[in-house]
Amino acid sequence: MQIVDYSGNLNSKLFSLNRMKIMWALSELGEDGATARQIKNGLNIGNDGSTYSNLNALVEMGYLRMEKVSFETKDNLELYVITPAGLEEWNKIKIWLDMLVCEGE
Repeated sequence: MQIVDYSGNLNSKLFSLNRMKIMWALSELGEDGATARQIKNGLNIGNDGSTYSNLNALVEMGYLRMEKVSFETKDNLELYVITPAGLEEWNKIKIWLDMLVCEGE
């Protein structure tokens, strides 16, 4: 029952495999962040539309921030970085996932 109670604290809009993969990866990268291309290719998310759709949704929720950066010869790449609110929400999800796994044991 604790799992059900705790789930009320979570943002259900995060519960897609791609969004959870993005949050996990960017939580590990911290302030270094990653470009949309790196995210798409590194996490095998699929096409550009799916990648940007998920990234934009996470930005709108306040869990990621996007900033334009110049890298080597390319100008205005979009770098995505997890925000403190995103890290807080990701940590809640990790706790909930741990609860699910431990209950099944």
